[in-house]
Amino acid sequence: MASLRSIMAGMAVALLAMSLQALPAAAHSPLISSSPADGDVLAAAPQAIEMKFRGTARLVRLVLTGAQSGEVTLSEQHLMVEKHRHTVALPAITADEYEVRWRALSADGHVVKGSFSFIVSAK
Repeated sequence: MASLRSIMAGMAVALLAMSLQALPAAAHSPLISSSPADGDVLAAAPQAIEMKFRGTARLVRLVLTGAQSGEVTLSEQHLMVEKHRHTVALPAITADEYEVRWRALSADGHVVKGSFSFIVSAK
């Protein structure tokens, strides 16, 4: 009987340890959508970039680069603001292939990062 109790207690401790290890990963705030979406081909330049995260996130860095036009200067007002949805106004951009590279801090303090691309086609 004591052996069965020891086994059950060991299993309970192992289950608790595994569930505690999963908690930090669940608190990450990955990007779940963007507008423009990755791979979008747009007939007109967007007015803004919108990024939606699973949880709250603070944008630390956001860079928009055109394949031909180079880096686009963006306002820094959006940096370090904690939100689920970030909307960053864009200056007038021309027809080009663009890449958005971003880095953010999740609510749990972990860094999440990524990129997405879109094309503004010439009319």
